[in-house]
Amino acid sequence: MEFANDWLWLIFVGAGLFLAVLELLVGVDTGLDMVIVGSVFVISGLATWPFGSWAVTIVVVSAVSIMYVVGGRKYVHRRMLVKGEKTNIDTIIGRKGSVQKEISASNDGLVKVGYEEWRARSGEAISEGQDVVVTGIEGVTLTVKKSNGGK
Repeated sequence: MEFANDWLWLIFVGAGLFLAVLELLVGVDTGLDMVIVGSVFVISGLATWPFGSWAVTIVVVSAVSIMYVVGGRKYVHRRMLVKGEKTNIDTIIGRKGSVQKEISASNDGLVKVGYEEWRARSGEAISEGQDVVVTGIEGVTLTVKKSNGGK
């Protein structure tokens, strides 16, 4: 038991550094969880080193880890969230337009959205003059569906 009392803090510091380095190798796909847990190990190991007790080290690591998982993890992940900004072209999704050239399930047609005409495709046949809603865009071709309020 003497080994644990004298060296457990160093094992926790080493494990914490290992987790932080592993996060760097894996990338930030883990949401910095490994860096934070590794930091908890390092700080707890250093903080409990003067006490020379494995029990104190385990209690401190457990308490700080639980506090992070319960309260801090949501905050960290929310702050790291990358918000998807719409680009100019994405703003057309959801807009209404009218069919200028018939669209069939196998052939693209032509749709006017605002002041612009776009090539459009749909999984259903839509005749000329019907109103449509843009559901997506792929390259320069819109994906559309019949508008609920259409003809």
